[in-house]
Amino acid sequence: MLQRSLIAKIFLVSFLSVHVPLIALIVHLLFGFDTSPIPVFGLILVATVVGTGVCLFAIWHFIRPLHHLAVALKKYPEDKSVLKIQSSGTDEIAIVTDATKSMLFQVEELTKKLKHQATTDFLTGLANRRWLTEQVPALQSQAERAKEPLSLILFDLDNFKQINDDYGHDSGDNVLMIVGEIVKDSLRPYDLAARIGGEEFCIVLPRTSGEAALKIAERLRAAFQASYVEPLPHGRITCSFGVVQAGPGERLQQLLRRADTALYRAKDAGRNRVIGAFVDKNQ
Repeated sequence: MLQRSLIAKIFLVSFLSVHVPLIALIVHLLFGFDTSPIPVFGLILVATVVGTGVCLFAIWHFIRPLHHLAVALKKYPEDKSVLKIQSSGTDEIAIVTDATKSMLFQVEELTKKLKHQATTDFLTGLANRRWLTEQVPALQSQAERAKEPLSLILFDLDNFKQINDDYGHDSGDNVLMIVGEIVKDSLRPYDLAARIGGEEFCIVLPRTSGEAALKIAERLRAAFQASYVEPLPHGRITCSFGVVQAGPGERLQQLLRRADTALYRAKDAGRNRVIGAFVDKNQ
């Protein structure tokens, strides 16, 4: 009971500490020490100071975990240290500490899920436009500092509306999911891929020249054409690609515009093809 109750522990310590002078006086008298006023007064004074000190130290020891919890909670947004606190005992403070950690773990998990939902396309499992917009500037800055190339592939499913009209939206969704799986299986761990529109996708390729990006886009084009989704005929899933390499200081929107221009050239040239749009380095 005492171990589980902070109130009981504080009450017991306070009770004993208050009675330290009385206990000291009783012992003093029982052993027949000098009972003149000055020694007795000195004994009571010392016993009072000792009892008070013991009481304050014990209470500080009891509530110290609460202080640690309060400090950790204040720092929680920066370092999450509260999640590392080890609760000791089974009193009310330990219960509050364990409950707080449990709730914060749940908050962390929920935050991760919400962040994932906010930055992921639920149908394909790829990132969405928002996530791409957040990540690309840092990649571009890193590429410029390291003097490494960075390329972008923009591609669009050919006649996707017709697929939905002829075979239904479920078949259209299956096509999008197949495209997402092929993209995820084809890229390197540090490449970024996102669905940025209904049937439009974007891939960012760090450490990749425009020429290498063209080859990657061509492999993807062939993989899409070779894929099959019932009840579509074989070879029905095709995409048109626009490929660009980032220039110095070029922003994402500028890259997308150049890639979009190349993509529409691919559409106009008959679809199911890859076209690059590269800036002349001599200019």
